[in-house]
Amino acid sequence: MGEVEKMLVARGVKPTAQRVVIAEYVLNAHSHPTADDVLQAVAEKLPVLSRATVYNTLHALVEAGVLQEVVTDAGCVRYDANTEEHHHFVDVKSGRIFDVPKEMVPELKENIGASFKVHGYKVVFYGELLDE
Repeated sequence: MGEVEKMLVARGVKPTAQRVVIAEYVLNAHSHPTADDVLQAVAEKLPVLSRATVYNTLHALVEAGVLQEVVTDAGCVRYDANTEEHHHFVDVKSGRIFDVPKEMVPELKENIGASFKVHGYKVVFYGELLDE
């Protein structure tokens, strides 16, 4: 049994062939892919894979804590293998997404006011990558 299969089993996810291939791709991608990106990327290995299977698998992986969803634009969900608490920077020219360590964003929840009980937050920065 491979490492991804072991990790899926440990998280309570049955390691079907489709789930293993999809998980391997997203866990090794640093591009925060969409479900359509995943479908295109694994199509060669799984030519009969349906869009519904990709969405269902990604949902199962998020529910199991293997991946997290990142919403960068209205209705655009991307998937991130980094499940540690962090934020994101979106390069508006290229569309690339970069992880931003949580330590780089000061604690905002203390400043929101006593009327709110904050359980967590995600910050998405939008701008241009200058150092390339």
